[in-house]
Amino acid sequence: MNFWCFLMLILLQQSYSRFFGLTNKLGSQKLKVILLPHSHDDVGWLDTVDQIYLSGPGVKNIISSYINALLENEDRKFVQVEIVYFERWWNEQSVLMQQKVKGLVENGQLSFAAGGLVMNDEATPYYEDIIDQITYGHEFLFKTFNVIPRVGWQIDPFGHSNAQSILSYLFGMEASFYARIDYQDKEYRQKNKELEMIHIPYTTSKQHYPILIHVNYFHYSSPPRFDFDPLRNSGGYVNDQNVQSKADDLNQYFVRQGQYYRGQVLTHTLGDDNEWSNSKSYYENMEKVVNYINSHPDKYNIVIKFGTPQDYIEEINEYSDEIFYPTKNDDFFPYADKQHCYWTGYFTSKIAFKGFVRYTGRYFQQLKTFISYSFASHNQDILDLKQPLLKALKELGYTLGVSQHHDAVTGTSKEHVTKDYVKMLHRDLTKMNKEFHRLMKIVIQKDLNEKNIDELYQYTYNSTSSECVEIYENLQNNKTILLTIVDTKINENDQDIIKIKVPKLPLNIIDIQNKLVQGDVICSNSKDEQDCTLYFNYNIKKGVQYYKIKQGNNNQESSAKIITSETFTNITANTKIQLDDGPEFQLQYKYYIASTDNVQPSGAYIFRPQGGAQVYGSIQNVKVFNGTILTELNIERSNVNTWIRKYKILNSQYEVETFIDSIQKEQNKGKEVIVIFKSDNIKNQKVFYTDSNGMDLQQRKIGYRETWSLQTNEFVAENYYPINGIIQIKDHASHNVMAVINDRSQGGSSFNDGEIEIMIHRRMYQDDRRGVAEALNEEEDNPQCKDQIQQNCQRIVGLRQKIIHKLLFFDQEHQPNLARKAQLYLDFQPIKIFAIDSQDQFNENLQIQQFQSLLDKIEVFNPKGEAIIKFYLIPREENNEYLLRIHNMQEQNNVKISFPDDISTEETILSGLRQWSEQQKIRLVWSKNQIQDTIYIPLDEVAPQQIKTFVIKI
Repeated sequence: MNFWCFLMLILLQQSYSRFFGLTNKLGSQKLKVILLPHSHDDVGWLDTVDQIYLSGPGVKNIISSYINALLENEDRKFVQVEIVYFERWWNEQSVLMQQKVKGLVENGQLSFAAGGLVMNDEATPYYEDIIDQITYGHEFLFKTFNVIPRVGWQIDPFGHSNAQSILSYLFGMEASFYARIDYQDKEYRQKNKELEMIHIPYTTSKQHYPILIHVNYFHYSSPPRFDFDPLRNSGGYVNDQNVQSKADDLNQYFVRQGQYYRGQVLTHTLGDDNEWSNSKSYYENMEKVVNYINSHPDKYNIVIKFGTPQDYIEEINEYSDEIFYPTKNDDFFPYADKQHCYWTGYFTSKIAFKGFVRYTGRYFQQLKTFISYSFASHNQDILDLKQPLLKALKELGYTLGVSQHHDAVTGTSKEHVTKDYVKMLHRDLTKMNKEFHRLMKIVIQKDLNEKNIDELYQYTYNSTSSECVEIYENLQNNKTILLTIVDTKINENDQDIIKIKVPKLPLNIIDIQNKLVQGDVICSNSKDEQDCTLYFNYNIKKGVQYYKIKQGNNNQESSAKIITSETFTNITANTKIQLDDGPEFQLQYKYYIASTDNVQPSGAYIFRPQGGAQVYGSIQNVKVFNGTILTELNIERSNVNTWIRKYKILNSQYEVETFIDSIQKEQNKGKEVIVIFKSDNIKNQKVFYTDSNGMDLQQRKIGYRETWSLQTNEFVAENYYPINGIIQIKDHASHNVMAVINDRSQGGSSFNDGEIEIMIHRRMYQDDRRGVAEALNEEEDNPQCKDQIQQNCQRIVGLRQKIIHKLLFFDQEHQPNLARKAQLYLDFQPIKIFAIDSQDQFNENLQIQQFQSLLDKIEVFNPKGEAIIKFYLIPREENNEYLLRIHNMQEQNNVKISFPDDISTEETILSGLRQWSEQQKIRLVWSKNQIQDTIYIPLDEVAPQQIKTFVIKI
C-alpha cells in the first residue's frame, strides 16, 4: 500500500468514526450500561384508576415495595413517572416514612421522570391540558422535594408531537425517552445509528427548542430473560449455577445493542407494565448478574450499574461535543408498529368522551382566569370563598389531567374504564360549579342590586332541549330569565354570538340599558318542534355581561322572532353550497368499511379501511332559514343531520354542525364515517397542514416522510394525521386557503385537490389485538323508547353525537391570522349562567363590577392589527400572586406587552417554578455546532405561536 492510499484509509476511518461518534476518547473506555428500574403504571386502561392503584400487585404495593428495597441498598435506583399515583401513596404515609423518602430523593436513588400527573398522549390532547397536567405534577414535586424533572419519559404514547417537545423544553426538560416510533423509521435509525437525535421542532416563531430524544432499544421492557417480576419471569431466577451463563447472555445482549447507538454509554429499561411488586427479589436477581460482570473486568469489557434517566443524560452530555447527533425537525406521526398496522384510528375513537374532555378543558381555562379576576378585585365576600374555590379548581384540574392519559382521551381503554373517567369528570364539574355559583351569586347581586337571585343553572356543551328544563318551563310560563355571560377574551372591539336552547316562542332580549337586542329563534328539528335555538350578537367585554330574556307578545313585535323556513328539493350530495354570498363549497359524508381480516382488523387503535369511501346517507329533506343574525341551511340525511350556518357578522366563515346518528350494524362489519369539505378554487397538490396539539401547523405531504423513504402499504391510513385545532389546505399560486377548525380530537387528511377529509365517528365489532380485547362498539339508551310499553323500539342503539366544525376561506397574504382567531373564539366560548328573575327590566344607573382590572394594567397589542392572543391567569396560594401565561396565537406578527410599575413580574419556565434566565444557565447543551442560534425575542414581546410565562405580584 503506497503512502497516499494509506493516508486516504486513515482519513476515511476518522470520518466514519466522527460520524458515528466513535472517537479515540470514547473508544478507550469500556462499554458502560445504565439500567433504569421502572414500572409503567397506566392511569386507567383495562381497569379503572382505583383498581390499578389498589388491586392485584397494585401501584400502591409497587411503590411501597421499591421504596423498601431502595432503603436497604443505596446502590439501587428507581424511576417514578405517574405523579397522580405517587402523590396518592405519599399522602397515605407516616411522617417518618415521608422523611425517609425525602432522603432517597436527595441522594439520587429515587428519580422522577417527566413528572406529570400522567404520561399524556401526544396525538389527542390539547396543549392547554398537557400544560396543566404537567404543572400539577411539577408543583407537587417542587413543594415536596424541591425538584423539577429535567428528563421526559414518553415511552408508551403512539407517536410523538412537536408540541410535546416544545412544551417539555419550556418546562425545563433537556431530553426525553421514547419507545414507540414507526417500524420503518426505527429500522432506518438502527441501520444508521440514529436512535438518539436532537429534536428541534418546526416553529412558527422560528424559536429553537432543542431536546435530545432517546429511542429505547427494546420497547420499555427488561432485556429478554432478565425480567424478574412475578408477572413475566420467563427466564428463571439467578443462582450460583447459572450466574455465569446469565452474565454471558447479558453481555452479548448489550454488545448487540451498542451496535445501534453512537458512543459507549448505553441505557436500558428494567421493568414493564405494573412491575416491581416484589422489588427485593427483582433487585437481588439482577444484582447477582451485574456484580458478576463487574467483578470480571478481564472477561467482560462492560460496566453495569443502576441509574436514572438524569444520570444517563448527564453522562452522555459529557461527550456531546464528541458525538455527532443527527437532528430532526418534523414529528413522529403517524405511527405503525408493523406492516398494515397504522395507529391512526385512535385520533377519532370514542367521540363523545373526546368532546367532553375538550369541553371541560375549555371551561377550566375560563374558570381559572375569571376566578383570578375576582380575587384581584379584593372583594372580601369573594376572598372568603378563596380556599373552597381553589380546592374545587385543583380537584377538577387533577381529574382533567388524568383524562390526558395515553389510554384515556385516546379512546383506547375498556368501555367501563371510559365510563369511570366520565363519572369522575362529572363529579368534579358538579363540585366546581357549586363553588363557582356561590361566587357568581355574589357578583350578580352586587352588580344588579338584586337580592332575590336564587338558584343558578348551567348546561353542558351538548345539552338537548329536554335537558334545559328550567329555561323551557319558565319561558313558557311567561317568566323572565336572567342570562349572565362570563367572558375572558380580550378582543373588546369585536362581537361574538350567543346560542341558547329555547322553546318555540317569540322572545325579547334586553340589555343592561333595557334596550331590545335583535335575535333569531330557529326551530329546525323536524322530530321536535320545541327544539329551538336563540341566536344573538353581543359586544365582547372582559368580565361579566347581563341580559334578560322573556316571552314576546307576538312574533312581529318581538326582538327575536321565530324564523320560518323555505324548503328545497333539488339539492344533492354534489351540490355546491353558498349562503349569503359566502364562498362556495361542497359537503359530503362517506364511510369506509372497517377491515376484519386476520392480517389486521380496524379497532380502537388501528385504522385499516377495506376499499374506498362510499356515500353515507341519502338526502331526505332540505330547509333554509333566513334570519337577521344568520342564515341556516338544514340538510337531513338518513343517517346524518347537518346545520350549516352563515352568521352575518362573520365573512367567509361557516359553522357546520353535524348530528351523526347511530352507525347501523350490518353483517358485523364496522364503519368509519368521514366528512369531506371541498372547494374548486384550491389546488393544494397533496400538501396540507395540521396543528400540533392545537399549536404550530405542521406541513403534511401524501405518501411522504421527511426523515426516511416511506414504503407504502396502507395508502389511506398511513396518510392520516391528528387534528386538535386546525386542518387547512392552500393554493400556493393564489394563496387561497380553506381551513377547518374542529371541536375535539379527530383524524384527517387531504387526498385530492381542494378536499379536506375528517373522520367523525367509528364503530367496530372486532378488537384490533393491541391489548384492550374489546371492540370499539359504543352504545347508549335510545331516547325514543321512553315509554316502557312502546312496541318495536330498539332500546339500545349505537352512540350518537353532535359535532361542530368551523369552515373558513381566506387569502393567507392578507388574512394570515383568521383561522387562529376562529380557533380562539371556539376555545374561549363565553360561560352562560341562567337564573329565574322576578324583574322584567334592569335597575337604572347600575355600576357593573369589572373583574378585568388586573389585566387592564397589562397592555398587550399588535402593532400591525388585531391581537389574537390568549391570557391564562392562574391564582396561586400566595396572596396577590398569579401565574400569567400569554400565548400569541397568530401566524404572523409579534405582540408587545407592557407591565405597569406596580406589578412585579418575573419570566419563568411554564410551571412558574424557576426563573427563565436561571433555567437557561443550567440547561444542558447538545452538539453546539449543529444548533443554530434562535431568533432573539425581547422580554416584552411574544412571537407567533410562542407561549411566555410570568409570575406576577400586585
